[in-house]
Amino acid sequence: MTARKSAGMIENKRSLARYNDADVAMDQHRGGLHGQAHVQQQLTAADIWRTLVKRKFTILGFTAVVLALSAVYAYTRVPLYEGVARLQIDPSRSTDLGLDDGTKVPGSSTDVDGHVKTEVAIIQSETVATRVMNALRLFSNPHFAGPLAVGTEVTDMAELTPSQRQKMLALFYGSLNVKVVPSTEIVEVRFRSPDPALATEAANSVVDEYMKRNFLARVNGTAQVSVWMSKQLEEIRNNTDESQHKLADFQRYNNLLGTDESDNIVTNRLKQLNEELTQAEADRIVKEGRYRLANSGNPSLIDSMSSSATLQALQSRRADLQIQYSQLGAKFGSGYPKLRELKSQLEQLDGEIQKEGANIETRLANEYQASAKTEDMIRHDFEKQKGQAYKLNENVAQYDILKHEVEAGQQLYDTLQLKLKAAGITSGLASSFVSVIDRASLPDLPVEPRKSFYLALGLGGGLFGGLLLALIRDSLDDTITKSEELEALSALPELGLVPFLPVLVTKEPATLTQSRALLTGSATFNPLVLREPNCPGVEAYRALCSVILQSAAKTLVITSATPGEGKSTVSCNVATVLAQRGRRVLLVDADMRCSSFRSPLGVKPGLSALCAGSTPEYPRYQPVQDLPGLHVVPSGVRPNDPTALLDSNRMQQLMTSWRGEYDHIIIDTPPVLPFADALVLATKADGVILVARSGISREKALLRARDVLSRTGANILGFVLNAVRELEYYYEYPAGYELPAKVDTQARH
Repeated sequence: MTARKSAGMIENKRSLARYNDADVAMDQHRGGLHGQAHVQQQLTAADIWRTLVKRKFTILGFTAVVLALSAVYAYTRVPLYEGVARLQIDPSRSTDLGLDDGTKVPGSSTDVDGHVKTEVAIIQSETVATRVMNALRLFSNPHFAGPLAVGTEVTDMAELTPSQRQKMLALFYGSLNVKVVPSTEIVEVRFRSPDPALATEAANSVVDEYMKRNFLARVNGTAQVSVWMSKQLEEIRNNTDESQHKLADFQRYNNLLGTDESDNIVTNRLKQLNEELTQAEADRIVKEGRYRLANSGNPSLIDSMSSSATLQALQSRRADLQIQYSQLGAKFGSGYPKLRELKSQLEQLDGEIQKEGANIETRLANEYQASAKTEDMIRHDFEKQKGQAYKLNENVAQYDILKHEVEAGQQLYDTLQLKLKAAGITSGLASSFVSVIDRASLPDLPVEPRKSFYLALGLGGGLFGGLLLALIRDSLDDTITKSEELEALSALPELGLVPFLPVLVTKEPATLTQSRALLTGSATFNPLVLREPNCPGVEAYRALCSVILQSAAKTLVITSATPGEGKSTVSCNVATVLAQRGRRVLLVDADMRCSSFRSPLGVKPGLSALCAGSTPEYPRYQPVQDLPGLHVVPSGVRPNDPTALLDSNRMQQLMTSWRGEYDHIIIDTPPVLPFADALVLATKADGVILVARSGISREKALLRARDVLSRTGANILGFVLNAVRELEYYYEYPAGYELPAKVDTQARH
């Protein structure tokens, strides 16, 4: 027994180690999804389907409301008839008298689109609307104006007050719809009214008034253009005459006999001087270079630049004497008399050579100065001639400007003269660029309300809104519904899943009454495993007991985070199933604050009395005669401080005594978060089972309960998810297949 317990404790410590590793990640995400495993959980189609099934009443209710509103709207709205007229607006047939400003490109799609939109705006203008209402007397028609209709004595919109006019225009624009058929030049004019005849007349009247307004605008515009062009022609003619006089005076003043500026004396002279200046500059550069070399004083360089016969003869004589001097010096030595004579002759020749070089340098300097002076004179003449050429160019440019003004004025005058004559002829015959394709005909069916469309729209919108509302509600719902969520959230293993059983809802009140009366001897202990031995919930409890047996935990504390999560039901059924397997089981009701299935307040003795030491022995209640191994200890009378009693030495002695007498001790405690009773007993037990209820238990509460238990050093075996509605992997027994209430199902697990 001790070895098996030690092995179970080691395994539980490993589980808690995994929990502690996951707790680091969970603390970082307490405000949202708790734990990295929970964040990485993928949303599958099955999860979405389960969510929709879970929120089906929300979806169906929202859809029903939206569909009902759509039906009310569709069947209570006044029928509206629509008159439709179609126009073609072709800008290529525009009669603008040929006075385009050149900014519009023929055939340009952008220009055509802008022109059509402009005409649509004119159709919807207040001018056209006023003319239509005056022509049809719409302000007096009850089908159009309704309660705003005025008396028949009013004949014009101008007689209405500003407020009435604005209201009539608002009604008109609310009934009128003008739009361009995409990718065409066709414009549809639609007008809606409860009266089909009025809808037809109004649509046709809009077209007629628009075309009338368009025609009058063109005629008036042509007349205004003709008057304006007459004034412009007179001004252009006067300007042209003035320009001609200016041109003649300019020619006479500047002696311009022709307009060919590229062939004249001034430019030819300028070209000639340019060539002479280039030659003089080149000659000056050569002579300046020779002069600079001559200044070096080197006879060899001077001789290379100027072939002087005298200088060459002197240099030849000096070379011969130098040879003789060298030979005699080598033969007779430096004291030889002939050497002094030769040296004197060499010095004399060097002086003559220097004198001849100076003469050549002087001659080259004179040549350089003469060349530079010649260049300066030619450059001065060139600059003077260039100024004359500039002046000639200015005169020619001014002449061209005056000539262009004369020609442009004459050309514009002739063109406008032709246009003016054409405008006088075609002002009343201008063809319109708008043509009527279809006039409005009397409609036979109303266009509004479209009942089937509104109903379909209400159904689709309701379904979509319901789905969206369901997903929003589900995202805001932090209750636990699946074991996968709880396992990823808490990092605790799943010990068992108990499906939702309608039998508990229908029979639970009577069962509680019988359970409470049991300990007084007036009722029979009747938990679910005894009442419905073949239901799926019993199989879940049997599987849970198999897990408990494998964990080797002898003393178990079964608790929950908050009240109402089913911990007492789990405790009762687990104890019963363990007893059915031949174990000696003690079920202790440690919930002294609000016992849910044991004796009511006032029954003595109970656990409170035992812990207080007021009775030497505890009463051993045997609720089921066929299960002699199952005993129950009720909670007894509620004491002033239940936590102190449970943490007393007397309670520790009782648990030690129970360990020696029973195989399993199941302790049902109050919830963890409201009270500390469960924390006291959890440290004394071999293991703790945390019970959560699907659809009721909340994430933060469960995490808080787990953290509190772990800080006290409790050995949390795992969790049991109770009342699971979406459990798909259990089965019902076939019809006629029953299990006896006392069958020992140890072998089946």
